Amino acid sequence: MTASYIVRYHGTAPDKEGFINHYRKCHAPILNEFPEIESLVLHHAAGFNDPFPVTHGRNLLIAEMAFENIPALNYALASPARTRARDDFSNFPQFIGDVTHQAFTSERLF
Repeated sequence: MTASYIVRYHGTAPDKEGFINHYRKCHAPILNEFPEIESLVLHHAAGFNDPFPVTHGRNLLIAEMAFENIPALNYALASPARTRARDDFSNFPQFIGDVTHQAFTSERLF
């Protein structure tokens, strides 16, 4: 099973496109320096039509980093690149909401 580190930006930003562009152009290159990182996928909020009643989420962005396993993730989280990534958060355009970090193990069923 692989390990994923999910960072969820639950809320909004006055400059949504600026926030996402900063993530893409400035933050992602720092994350790419994480030792043993295999991928980074950004999930953007999108409109959709579901014929069934559902509760819509309020996430501006979800970042999913993948690693081979939890030890590889933990190694990356203890790296100098992780410190630089945390420091970069002060450079982001304003974000109003909660930011959560959570690790998962993943199994692909189909």
